[in-house]
Amino acid sequence: MFVSQARKCLFGLQARSFAVKVGDKMPSITVPVVRHGDNGFSAEKFDISEYSKNKHLVIVGYPGAFTPTCMATHIPDYIENADKLKAQGVDEIIAMSVNDPFVVTAFAQHLGGKDKIHYLADGNGELTKALGLEMDLSVAHLARRGMRMSMVVKNGVVTEVNNENGPGLTETSSCSTVLKQTK
Repeated sequence: MFVSQARKCLFGLQARSFAVKVGDKMPSITVPVVRHGDNGFSAEKFDISEYSKNKHLVIVGYPGAFTPTCMATHIPDYIENADKLKAQGVDEIIAMSVNDPFVVTAFAQHLGGKDKIHYLADGNGELTKALGLEMDLSVAHLARRGMRMSMVVKNGVVTEVNNENGPGLTETSSCSTVLKQTK
């Protein structure tokens, strides 16, 4: 019952626009990045501006760990197609949400994709705010979250931005869209 009520609230939101645009540099914000290593998944803090230098990244924004669309289709699609993106020169795929590192680590363990995808835990929403991707989902008891989107970042500069106009949609920000953009 709650999920159907939340979806009604979420799909009733108006189209959103982003502040981040092609040509923008990644801001200097320190955030935990959850990666898989010898001891499983763990988080380490990085300044995302420095982290993205000399790299070709795909950053996928999703409203929250363990939410239906994020867990069932959006992030799993990137895990499934990670090798294709990497064959096209992408160094890393990073799934970003406004969740704490513990929740993001549990989400990463649940989805797998150990060497295929990393997760950014923007627990305070600082990076999300700096990129202009914050949205208020308190109507659905989800607080402030990040918009569903994808973007391509080369050497710290945004080269592609894909804005979804609803939290339950994944077409514009899908891996198939990004695969066309990274050829």
